[in-house]
Amino acid sequence: MPHDAKDSQLQVTAGEVGDWYDKFGEIYRLTLGESVHCGLWFPPDAPVPQSMDVAAMSSEAQDRYTDYLIRTLDPEPGQRVLDIGCGTGRTALRLVQQRDVEVTGVSVSKEQIAVARRLADEHGPAGRLTFEVADAMRLPYEDESFDCAWFVESLCHMDRAKALAEAWRVLKPGAGLMVLESVVTDRLTPSERVVFETVFAANVPPTLPDFFDLVARTGFHTLELKDLSANLAMTMNVLALGCYDRRAEFAERFGSDFVEGMIAGLPRIREVLVRKTRFFMAMLRKPTR
Repeated sequence: MPHDAKDSQLQVTAGEVGDWYDKFGEIYRLTLGESVHCGLWFPPDAPVPQSMDVAAMSSEAQDRYTDYLIRTLDPEPGQRVLDIGCGTGRTALRLVQQRDVEVTGVSVSKEQIAVARRLADEHGPAGRLTFEVADAMRLPYEDESFDCAWFVESLCHMDRAKALAEAWRVLKPGAGLMVLESVVTDRLTPSERVVFETVFAANVPPTLPDFFDLVARTGFHTLELKDLSANLAMTMNVLALGCYDRRAEFAERFGSDFVEGMIAGLPRIREVLVRKTRFFMAMLRKPTR
Protein backbone atom coordinates (compact mmCIF):
# COMPACT_ATOMS: atom_id res chain seq x y z
CA MET A 1 0.00 0.00 0.00
CA PRO A 2 1.10 3.61 -0.39
CA HIS A 3 3.09 4.93 2.51
CA ASP A 4 3.05 8.57 3.53
CA ALA A 5 6.47 10.13 3.96
CA LYS A 6 5.35 11.64 7.27
CA ASP A 7 4.90 8.15 8.74
CA SER A 8 8.65 7.88 9.32
CA GLN A 9 9.17 11.41 10.61
CA LEU A 10 10.16 11.99 14.21
CA GLN A 11 7.20 12.30 16.57
CA VAL A 12 8.80 11.78 19.97
CA THR A 13 11.82 13.72 21.20
CA ALA A 14 14.85 12.35 23.00
CA GLY A 15 13.66 14.11 26.16
CA GLU A 16 10.25 12.46 25.95
CA VAL A 17 11.84 9.03 25.49
CA GLY A 18 14.13 9.59 28.47
CA ASP A 19 11.25 10.80 30.65
CA TRP A 20 9.09 7.81 29.65
CA TYR A 21 11.77 5.28 30.57
CA ASP A 22 12.59 7.16 33.77
CA LYS A 23 8.95 6.85 34.85
CA PHE A 24 7.79 3.54 33.37
CA GLY A 25 10.85 1.63 32.17
CA GLU A 26 10.80 -0.55 35.27
CA ILE A 27 7.66 -2.24 33.88
CA TYR A 28 9.73 -3.87 31.14
CA ARG A 29 12.34 -5.11 33.59
CA LEU A 30 9.75 -6.55 35.94
CA THR A 31 7.75 -8.32 33.20
CA LEU A 32 10.30 -9.22 30.54
CA GLY A 33 13.50 -9.65 32.55
CA GLU A 34 16.73 -7.83 33.25
CA SER A 35 17.83 -7.23 29.66
CA VAL A 36 14.73 -5.14 28.80
CA HIS A 37 14.48 -6.37 25.25
CA CYS A 38 12.91 -9.05 23.07
CA GLY A 39 13.59 -12.73 23.80
CA LEU A 40 14.83 -15.17 21.17
CA TRP A 41 11.96 -17.60 21.65
CA PHE A 42 12.41 -19.10 18.20
CA PRO A 43 15.89 -19.15 16.63
CA PRO A 44 15.49 -17.62 13.14
CA ASP A 45 16.79 -20.72 11.30
CA ALA A 46 14.78 -23.27 13.30
CA PRO A 47 11.12 -24.33 12.93
CA VAL A 48 8.64 -22.65 15.26
CA PRO A 49 7.40 -25.08 17.96
CA GLN A 50 3.73 -25.93 17.88
CA SER A 51 3.46 -25.69 21.66
CA MET A 52 5.64 -24.55 24.53
CA ASP A 53 5.75 -23.84 28.24
CA VAL A 54 6.21 -20.06 28.32
CA ALA A 55 7.21 -20.03 31.98
CA ALA A 56 10.03 -22.51 31.34
CA MET A 57 11.30 -20.64 28.30
CA SER A 58 11.06 -17.07 29.56
CA SER A 59 14.06 -17.21 31.88
CA GLU A 60 16.32 -18.31 29.00
CA ALA A 61 14.90 -16.40 26.05
CA GLN A 62 16.57 -13.02 26.58
CA ASP A 63 20.02 -14.47 27.19
CA ARG A 64 19.62 -16.69 24.12
CA TYR A 65 18.63 -13.61 22.12
CA THR A 66 21.64 -11.64 23.39
CA ASP A 67 23.97 -14.54 22.65
CA TYR A 68 22.64 -14.72 19.09
CA LEU A 69 23.26 -10.99 18.63
CA ILE A 70 26.79 -11.31 20.00
CA ARG A 71 27.60 -14.18 17.63
CA THR A 72 26.19 -12.23 14.70
CA LEU A 73 27.99 -8.96 15.49
CA ASP A 74 31.11 -11.03 16.26
CA PRO A 75 33.44 -8.30 17.55
CA GLU A 76 37.15 -9.09 17.58
CA PRO A 77 39.35 -8.99 20.72
CA GLY A 78 40.41 -5.48 21.67
CA GLN A 79 37.72 -3.72 19.65
CA ARG A 80 35.56 -0.83 20.89
CA VAL A 81 31.82 -1.48 20.68
CA LEU A 82 29.09 1.16 21.02
CA ASP A 83 25.72 0.05 22.45
CA ILE A 84 23.35 2.77 21.19
CA GLY A 85 20.28 2.83 23.42
CA CYS A 86 21.77 0.45 25.99
CA GLY A 87 18.82 0.30 28.40
CA THR A 88 19.81 -0.98 31.82
CA GLY A 89 23.09 -2.43 30.59
CA ARG A 90 22.46 -6.17 30.80
CA THR A 91 23.12 -6.78 27.10
CA ALA A 92 26.39 -4.82 27.16
CA LEU A 93 27.47 -6.67 30.30
CA ARG A 94 26.88 -10.04 28.66
CA LEU A 95 28.91 -8.89 25.67
CA VAL A 96 32.00 -7.96 27.71
CA GLN A 97 31.68 -11.17 29.70
CA GLN A 98 31.81 -13.23 26.52
CA ARG A 99 34.24 -11.23 24.39
CA ASP A 100 37.47 -9.42 25.17
CA VAL A 101 36.17 -6.04 24.01
CA GLU A 102 35.54 -2.58 25.42
CA VAL A 103 31.87 -1.54 25.43
CA THR A 104 30.38 1.93 25.82
CA GLY A 105 26.60 2.11 26.33
CA VAL A 106 24.52 5.25 25.92
CA SER A 107 20.91 6.09 26.80
CA VAL A 108 18.86 9.26 27.26
CA SER A 109 17.32 7.79 30.43
CA LYS A 110 19.18 8.85 33.57
CA GLU A 111 17.48 6.09 35.56
CA GLN A 112 18.57 3.40 33.10
CA ILE A 113 22.17 4.62 33.13
CA ALA A 114 22.17 4.65 36.95
CA VAL A 115 21.07 0.99 36.95
CA ALA A 116 23.59 0.11 34.24
CA ARG A 117 26.46 1.72 36.14
CA ARG A 118 25.59 -0.25 39.27
CA LEU A 119 25.55 -3.41 37.17
CA ALA A 120 28.96 -2.56 35.71
CA ASP A 121 30.40 -1.83 39.16
CA GLU A 122 29.13 -5.14 40.55
CA HIS A 123 29.73 -7.50 37.65
CA GLY A 124 31.65 -5.82 34.83
CA PRO A 125 35.31 -6.39 34.00
CA ALA A 126 37.33 -3.42 35.24
CA GLY A 127 37.84 -0.72 32.64
CA ARG A 128 35.96 -2.43 29.81
CA LEU A 129 32.35 -1.36 30.43
CA THR A 130 31.21 2.27 30.49
CA PHE A 131 27.73 3.80 30.52
CA GLU A 132 26.89 7.43 29.76
CA VAL A 133 23.79 9.58 29.44
CA ALA A 134 23.94 10.71 25.81
CA ASP A 135 21.66 11.46 22.88
CA ALA A 136 22.22 9.02 20.00
CA MET A 137 21.44 11.82 17.55
CA ARG A 138 24.31 13.91 18.99
CA LEU A 139 26.91 11.42 20.17
CA PRO A 140 29.76 12.92 22.24
CA TYR A 141 32.46 10.86 20.49
CA GLU A 142 35.10 11.57 17.88
CA ASP A 143 34.79 10.51 14.26
CA GLU A 144 35.73 6.88 13.48
CA SER A 145 36.29 5.98 17.15
CA PHE A 146 34.38 2.65 17.32
CA ASP A 147 34.94 -0.70 15.62
CA CYS A 148 31.29 -1.82 15.65
CA ALA A 149 27.94 -0.90 17.17
CA TRP A 150 24.34 -1.98 17.58
CA PHE A 151 20.86 -0.57 18.03
CA VAL A 152 19.06 -3.29 20.02
CA GLU A 153 15.40 -2.24 19.55
CA SER A 154 16.36 1.39 20.18
CA LEU A 155 16.41 3.06 16.75
CA CYS A 156 12.60 3.37 16.92
CA HIS A 157 13.00 5.93 19.72
CA MET A 158 15.11 8.23 17.57
CA ASP A 159 15.11 10.29 14.43
CA ARG A 160 16.27 7.35 12.36
CA ALA A 161 18.15 9.37 9.76
CA LYS A 162 20.07 11.41 12.35
CA ALA A 163 20.88 8.40 14.54
CA LEU A 164 22.16 6.34 11.60
CA ALA A 165 24.21 9.31 10.39
CA GLU A 166 25.78 9.63 13.85
CA ALA A 167 26.52 5.90 13.91
CA TRP A 168 28.18 6.28 10.51
CA ARG A 169 30.26 9.19 11.82
CA VAL A 170 31.63 7.43 14.90
CA LEU A 171 32.24 4.05 13.21
CA LYS A 172 35.51 3.22 11.50
CA PRO A 173 35.54 2.23 7.81
CA GLY A 174 34.69 -1.45 7.53
CA ALA A 175 32.82 -1.44 10.87
CA GLY A 176 29.68 -3.50 11.39
CA LEU A 177 26.38 -2.05 12.60
CA MET A 178 23.51 -4.21 13.83
CA VAL A 179 19.97 -2.83 13.83
CA LEU A 180 16.91 -4.48 15.40
CA GLU A 181 13.94 -2.72 13.82
CA SER A 182 10.24 -3.13 13.05
CA VAL A 183 8.76 -2.22 9.67
CA VAL A 184 5.13 -1.71 8.70
CA THR A 185 3.56 -3.92 6.06
CA ASP A 186 0.23 -2.07 5.77
CA ARG A 187 -1.10 1.43 6.36
CA LEU A 188 -1.77 2.16 10.02
CA THR A 189 -4.94 3.85 11.22
CA PRO A 190 -4.60 6.97 13.39
CA SER A 191 -5.40 4.94 16.52
CA GLU A 192 -2.80 2.33 15.58
CA ARG A 193 -0.18 5.03 15.07
CA VAL A 194 -0.87 6.36 18.55
CA VAL A 195 0.06 2.93 19.99
CA PHE A 196 3.72 3.39 19.10
CA GLU A 197 4.02 6.84 20.65
CA THR A 198 2.00 6.32 23.84
CA VAL A 199 2.82 2.72 24.75
CA PHE A 200 6.34 2.35 23.40
CA ALA A 201 7.53 6.00 23.34
CA ALA A 202 8.49 5.14 19.77
CA ASN A 203 8.09 6.54 16.29
CA VAL A 204 5.99 4.81 13.65
CA PRO A 205 8.09 2.18 11.84
CA PRO A 206 9.06 2.70 8.21
CA THR A 207 8.22 0.29 5.43
CA LEU A 208 10.97 -2.17 4.55
CA PRO A 209 11.77 -0.34 1.27
CA ASP A 210 11.95 2.95 3.17
CA PHE A 211 14.28 1.39 5.72
CA PHE A 212 16.60 0.07 3.02
CA ASP A 213 16.50 3.44 1.29
CA LEU A 214 17.49 5.18 4.52
CA VAL A 215 20.33 2.72 5.10
CA ALA A 216 21.62 3.19 1.55
CA ARG A 217 21.37 7.00 1.70
CA THR A 218 23.38 6.96 4.94
CA GLY A 219 26.04 4.92 3.17
CA PHE A 220 25.77 1.52 4.86
CA HIS A 221 25.72 -1.75 2.95
CA THR A 222 23.23 -4.42 4.06
CA LEU A 223 24.93 -7.77 4.65
CA GLU A 224 22.19 -9.83 6.28
CA LEU A 225 18.51 -9.65 7.20
CA LYS A 226 16.76 -12.04 9.60
CA ASP A 227 13.05 -12.11 10.40
CA LEU A 228 12.53 -12.28 14.18
CA SER A 229 8.82 -11.38 14.15
CA ALA A 230 7.65 -14.49 16.01
CA ASN A 231 9.96 -13.62 18.89
CA LEU A 232 8.51 -10.13 19.25
CA ALA A 233 4.95 -11.51 19.25
CA MET A 234 5.82 -14.02 21.97
CA THR A 235 7.55 -11.33 24.02
CA MET A 236 4.37 -9.23 23.85
CA ASN A 237 2.45 -12.21 25.25
CA VAL A 238 4.85 -12.41 28.18
CA LEU A 239 4.57 -8.66 28.76
CA ALA A 240 0.77 -8.96 28.91
CA LEU A 241 0.92 -11.88 31.35
CA GLY A 242 3.39 -10.01 33.56
CA CYS A 243 1.20 -6.89 33.65
CA TYR A 244 -1.87 -8.94 34.59
CA ASP A 245 -0.02 -10.83 37.31
CA ARG A 246 1.44 -7.66 38.87
CA ARG A 247 -1.54 -5.42 38.25
CA ALA A 248 -1.91 -4.20 41.85
CA GLU A 249 1.82 -3.64 42.31
CA PHE A 250 2.11 -1.69 39.06
CA ALA A 251 -0.96 0.40 39.87
CA GLU A 252 0.64 1.48 43.13
CA ARG A 253 3.99 2.25 41.51
CA PHE A 254 2.97 3.80 38.19
CA GLY A 255 -0.62 4.90 38.72
CA SER A 256 -3.81 2.93 38.16
CA ASP A 257 -4.89 4.96 35.11
CA PHE A 258 -1.65 4.21 33.26
CA VAL A 259 -1.64 0.52 34.19
CA GLU A 260 -5.32 -0.06 33.37
CA GLY A 261 -4.87 1.75 30.07
CA MET A 262 -1.86 -0.38 29.22
CA ILE A 263 -3.60 -3.64 30.12
CA ALA A 264 -6.67 -2.69 28.11
CA GLY A 265 -4.54 -1.78 25.12
CA LEU A 266 -2.17 -4.77 25.08
CA PRO A 267 -4.42 -7.07 22.98
CA ARG A 268 -4.81 -4.31 20.42
CA ILE A 269 -1.08 -3.63 20.45
CA ARG A 270 -0.28 -7.28 19.79
CA GLU A 271 -2.84 -7.38 16.98
CA VAL A 272 -1.22 -4.38 15.28
CA LEU A 273 2.26 -5.88 15.64
CA VAL A 274 1.21 -9.27 14.27
CA ARG A 275 -1.00 -8.04 11.42
CA LYS A 276 0.79 -4.92 10.23
CA THR A 277 4.48 -5.14 11.14
CA ARG A 278 7.49 -7.38 10.80
CA PHE A 279 10.52 -7.35 13.09
CA PHE A 280 14.01 -7.77 11.64
CA MET A 281 17.65 -8.00 12.57
CA ALA A 282 19.70 -6.19 9.91
CA MET A 283 23.47 -6.52 9.77
CA LEU A 284 25.01 -3.49 8.06
CA ARG A 285 28.54 -2.46 7.25
CA LYS A 286 30.27 0.86 6.69
CA PRO A 287 32.35 0.34 3.53
CA THR A 288 36.09 0.81 3.54
CA ARG A 289 37.50 3.72 1.62
